[in-house]
Amino acid sequence: VSQLNCSKSSGINAEYGGSFIRFLSTAPFDVVVTETLETLAEALEELPDFIPDVPELFDVEYNGEVLTVKIKEDHTYVINRQSPNQQIWLSSPVSGPKRYDFLEGSWRYSHDNSCLIELLESELSELLEFHFELNTVRHCLLQFS
Repeated sequence: VSQLNCSKSSGINAEYGGSFIRFLSTAPFDVVVTETLETLAEALEELPDFIPDVPELFDVEYNGEVLTVKIKEDHTYVINRQSPNQQIWLSSPVSGPKRYDFLEGSWRYSHDNSCLIELLESELSELLEFHFELNTVRHCLLQFS
């Protein structure tokens, strides 16, 4: 598991109201989502260094708005910010589309309260046939809880 350092250090509180989230501190949504996507991209880019048998196709691309992870020929994850809704949207080849709100220090899917990071760990570990944890992403999100 790779180790990364967080670069930003501001606090945030969130209040859940239906299908949207309202940030109550000085740390805006853009700070939280940028930190999440950047840290996630860095961790996933380093992942092949730790996997014994990296698939032929394993590619991570992040352009500041959209994070794309391609595994093998037919598995593409798209994770992007949705600023108007203050959400992260995930398109998964395994579990389908989901919309995540930032609640109590993690990105949660309102329909079943599942965590974005846990879902990615589970699905990617299975696809890559290598168990790993994204602890650096969890660590960075703690500063916002």
